[in-house]
Amino acid sequence: MLSVKEKGILLAIIKHCNKINEKMNGLTREQFDEDEDVLEIICFNILQIGELAKNLEADFINKYNAVPWKEIKGMRDKVAHGYDKIDKDRVWNTALYDINSLLDYCKSIIS
Repeated sequence: MLSVKEKGILLAIIKHCNKINEKMNGLTREQFDEDEDVLEIICFNILQIGELAKNLEADFINKYNAVPWKEIKGMRDKVAHGYDKIDKDRVWNTALYDINSLLDYCKSIIS
């Protein structure tokens, strides 16, 4: 059974995943590459997801290990500390492919 804290973190992660999906909806790679605001919005939400993941206890991470929590937290660090060196391909792929997996997994944990 999830603690109140864990459920709150997962709900917040879901919220940020949804924001990324909203921004990515109908977005072409060309639009993504050309619009700095889109990159900033997506990176901000990736950063928030990573920060939230850092608040999950080791027991939770060990039990719910179908997503790469360590890499999620690591990507947060890369966005936060190396924003001027952001790998756009990695951000694009994360937003396009990985966010949906994380979203589905968080929803499945809650239900």
